[in-house]
Amino acid sequence: MERKNITIREDQSEWVKNKQVNLSQLVQEAIDEAMDPSDSELARAYQENAVHATEVNEQWSHVSNEANRQLGEPPREIE
Repeated sequence: MERKNITIREDQSEWVKNKQVNLSQLVQEAIDEAMDPSDSELARAYQENAVHATEVNEQWSHVSNEANRQLGEPPREIE
């Protein structure tokens, strides 16, 4: 990990001291929040969402099929 020096105001220094905040961790978290996600983070999120999306699709497919059985097929457009 690379070390960097930063400058903060006196009131910020007091706040860090009073809150017993780890300044390095606070800065790292703020930078992470401001950065765009990496390709691997996007891929992981997409994979996690794909499982959920499949489950939701299966649940709603059942509801749609049940509605069609109860109400009949939706009207078709006549050309």
